[in-house]
Amino acid sequence: MRYLDSRDDEQRRGITMKSSSISLLHTPRTAHSLAQQESLTPEDKLQRGYLVNLIDSPGHVDFCSEVSTAARLSDGGLVVVDAVEGVCIQTHAVLRQAWQEKIKLCLVVNKIDRLITEVRMSPQEAYERIKAVISHVNMVLSGFQSEQHISDSDAVLALSEEQAHKRLEEEEQEEEVTFRPELGNVAFASAMDGWAFCTKQFANMYAARMGFSAAALEQCLWGDFRIDGKTKKVMRIKRDQQHKYKPLFVQLALEPLWKAYEVLERGADHKALLQNMAKRLDLKQVSEKALGHPDAKQALKTMLRAWLPLSDAVLGMALEQLPDPRQSMQERTPHLLPTLPPSAVSLSAATRKSIQACTAAIQACSTDPTAPCTVYVSKMVAVPASAIPRRVGEMGIAKAADQEVFLAFGRVFSGVLRDGQTVHVLPPTYDPSHPESNHLEIKVDGLFLMMGRGLERLAEVPAGNVLGIGGLGTAILKSATLSSTPLCRPLAPMLFQAAPIVRVAVEPAHPTEMQQLVDGLRLLNQADPFVELTVMESGEQVIGAAGEVHLETCIKDLRERFARIELQVSPPLVAFRESTFCAAEALDQVAEPPKVVEAMTANGCCTVRVRAHALPRPVAALLEDSADILRPALKTSDPAAAHFPGQPTPHGHAAASPAASPAASANPPDNAPTTSAMSDLEEAGLMQNDAAKSEGSCTGAGADSHGADEIRRRSHGDATTSSAAAHQGHDAAASPKKPKQNAKGAASHTGNGDAANGDAAEAGDGMALLQRKLALLIKEADPDLRALMQRAWLLGPKQIGPNILASSSSGQQQLWQVAPHLIVRLGKRHAAEAASAEAVRNDGQTSESQSMTGEHDHVGIRVGLPDAASPLGLVDADRLQQASLMQSPLRDLERIIDDDSSEAHHAVAASEHVQSSVESGISAGFQLATSAGPLCDEPMWGVVFEVEAVLNGGAASTQQLAEDVYGPFSGQVTSAARQAFRRALLEANPRLVEAMFLCEVATASEALSGVYAVLGQRRAKVLQEQMREGSDVFSIHAFLPAEASFGLADDMRRRSSGAASASLMLSHWERLQVNPFFVPKTEEEREEFGEEGQGVGTQNLAKALIDKVRRRKGLLVEKRVVESATKQRTRARKI
Repeated sequence: MRYLDSRDDEQRRGITMKSSSISLLHTPRTAHSLAQQESLTPEDKLQRGYLVNLIDSPGHVDFCSEVSTAARLSDGGLVVVDAVEGVCIQTHAVLRQAWQEKIKLCLVVNKIDRLITEVRMSPQEAYERIKAVISHVNMVLSGFQSEQHISDSDAVLALSEEQAHKRLEEEEQEEEVTFRPELGNVAFASAMDGWAFCTKQFANMYAARMGFSAAALEQCLWGDFRIDGKTKKVMRIKRDQQHKYKPLFVQLALEPLWKAYEVLERGADHKALLQNMAKRLDLKQVSEKALGHPDAKQALKTMLRAWLPLSDAVLGMALEQLPDPRQSMQERTPHLLPTLPPSAVSLSAATRKSIQACTAAIQACSTDPTAPCTVYVSKMVAVPASAIPRRVGEMGIAKAADQEVFLAFGRVFSGVLRDGQTVHVLPPTYDPSHPESNHLEIKVDGLFLMMGRGLERLAEVPAGNVLGIGGLGTAILKSATLSSTPLCRPLAPMLFQAAPIVRVAVEPAHPTEMQQLVDGLRLLNQADPFVELTVMESGEQVIGAAGEVHLETCIKDLRERFARIELQVSPPLVAFRESTFCAAEALDQVAEPPKVVEAMTANGCCTVRVRAHALPRPVAALLEDSADILRPALKTSDPAAAHFPGQPTPHGHAAASPAASPAASANPPDNAPTTSAMSDLEEAGLMQNDAAKSEGSCTGAGADSHGADEIRRRSHGDATTSSAAAHQGHDAAASPKKPKQNAKGAASHTGNGDAANGDAAEAGDGMALLQRKLALLIKEADPDLRALMQRAWLLGPKQIGPNILASSSSGQQQLWQVAPHLIVRLGKRHAAEAASAEAVRNDGQTSESQSMTGEHDHVGIRVGLPDAASPLGLVDADRLQQASLMQSPLRDLERIIDDDSSEAHHAVAASEHVQSSVESGISAGFQLATSAGPLCDEPMWGVVFEVEAVLNGGAASTQQLAEDVYGPFSGQVTSAARQAFRRALLEANPRLVEAMFLCEVATASEALSGVYAVLGQRRAKVLQEQMREGSDVFSIHAFLPAEASFGLADDMRRRSSGAASASLMLSHWERLQVNPFFVPKTEEEREEFGEEGQGVGTQNLAKALIDKVRRRKGLLVEKRVVESATKQRTRARKI
């Protein structure tokens, strides 16, 4: 019976999809006898028992977000590993989640019975297999701790079972290993048959009989130890003696189990064998009737459950090894509570004391009723209204019985939460130094003890317990912190291990039901902690999920529970990226050097030149994965994704469109973007509620001169949006504690300073580690690329991303010195000026600078500072200061103007306006271009742009900008820069970038041919193949494109007759090394590549994928309507 799997699809598939909680009162050493359990009074159970809040979370990688929500609420975790399949992809994800969440773990090696009945291993072979599994898990955790692997996929490939065997002896010599059976943190189990044991149980069983102390025997029960028959002493088995002696674990633990399972052999008298074994083990609680059951399997289960009860082994291990809430919070508080903002320095002493008291209560897990109450909600759970238990005296249910009601699933971290209490809902961005804003007050409407699918009402819940909270459905979207006082720091957001890579568009079968779909999507977004909902420009409602199974679950919930309408679901929408050719990743290909793209503003006053370069894949992946570390360093944040305007944000507050804010709708500054540009900015996430303050304060024509540094800092330092922090977290867990916690687990309050310093140190370590990794990667890169990255000004898209904009602060106008045939000019005006310049140059009547621009006077502008290079560790502070001193606005122009003239001061003020307009325009154009590339409007990835700008004809005066005709000058620069960046990508040998899954296939040897056929059809790159020891099961690792991953499980099952199963985990982004615009021209090329440029009879793959995305988005697709046509002459002409 799968009691905690309350969904029909969970029961049908046999997997857990949603994490669910149950509270257990465990009384040690009573599972052997039912009579002993019944003899205990409720008072005795409360006195002797332990309350364990157990959260069962999924093991499938598609539902890793459910593991994150469970890990945040837990003090410890039980990691379950299959003894036959070993460490799989999902095991890596769970271990990383638990490690990041700083929770202590115990290991359960499950399905030991399969080694006996299916694999047919001997006890000695099973011992070696279990030993390798434990060693593999330990090496995975050690890899996380030493940060040897950047991603989970690297760890999966780096730590194979063969390497686990080679390093086994070295691991045994280490002083501290995470999981060691002799320490009591490893259990061996068969959950299906209902038994489990630790080495301590067998040590207590054999100690008196063998004349050893239980503690000494426990230390020898795991490892290569034996008992000498003559001296009766424990001795280590030497390497050359392993074939002669058996370890104690094999003799005392495994061989009796193997003997018990012999009753399942054909022709065995299971009743006699089991009765004899029960007599020798003194199992008086097992009746002869139960042992004589006609089904030998059922009789065996009865005997094993009485001999080795699973609850005593697993829950007993959790009680001994995992910390109680007070001990756990002493270690986890610095990780859970972020540092106070700088504004906290100005707080009064009373306010600081209140904040420190709240932090101290969390760290001590105080159950004092007078202590501040703090609760963290990790997710919202949708339950039918009929499942909510009524209050005493309540006559009916206010809502319809089939209507969904949301309960907040959380944990009390300090104080006591009471039914009807008023609490403050605090988002992660909440600042306790400003308690009057950015939070809500709401009344709790019901507290519930969650018992799987059942609910029980509670009057109050003390700290350390998991619960369900009613009445918060309108205040919390996904997760939040609840507190009885506004002077409380919110807990840090959770960390998710996956990305919503699989997307589909949904629409109602009947257009009149569109509003029901929108309402259903809002409920789905609140019920699932990881689903991502987006409204496309075309009006499509898009659902993003972690994988195919997760997507099926979301669609099923939307159709049957939330919207309750018929839906039309589009084919999967796969996310792509756009990049340029990287020679280091395709050594067999040769490409032309990138060209320089030149674009001019509409008024002809400014010309921008851009050139694109490729960023190596490891560097781009590092920048993308380190967004959370770089965000505070670059003083920016992710844009708030207002998928449903007017609905609560992920932290309980209404999300308003940036354009609707009062600041943005006020009188725009002179250099504000035009209406079309502002819409593009909103799409790219560049506008914020205080847009007028960030741009208008520094770009007016009559603004006072405050120096170039102040102008530059304000022009691009504030152009970001406020964000809703990402929701993230980790593993399945159990948090044991006594109903009455004694003072032994409590500790003195350390106050706010320790937590703040710990979190700051952790953030500093993360940045230092990022800088070291980046320095190693840049050292191996091309010297020109290294010099270019040292001028990094901005990252994009959305201010944080894998693309870099290099500043031109070096003062060298390199892009204006390239040969004319390497320049691509945009626009009709450019074409005319280029032709005129070429004619003049042929006559020899112009200078080099005039021939390049088509103008007689031009002034170079040094754009940007290496602001991004400094936190990345690519330049030091002295070099950044030196570059800022060179940033006097339009210094070349100031030399042209006579200082003694009366127009000098006015010209300098106007030049500051032009300088800031050009800088802000180029910055906005870069963010817009990297958000939607030219190939198929997908974000760019791994591209470095170098940009330079000049003013034509000395147009520093606002009278010559013609803003009344062409609009604000910054908007003109934004439009020209955006076009230049997009075209520069096309002129640098563009490449499509696709997401790659790490695919792990487990298959029998007879199905290998079918598995390789499926992988070959789906463009998979097989990395390694190995046979699992002691079985005929092969494990295959391959990289599989996300675009070709849909339907893999069904296809694999059909081609292998059910003998193969596949698991997928998002690994990385990879450039598709196919030129989408390659057209064979010579006879040799046509013969080698075919007419389509990919192969004989094969269409250009990159072009086909691009056209597919463009067609879906409604963009122009170049395709012949008629491929070939001839006049039809066979039809009869009828008059």
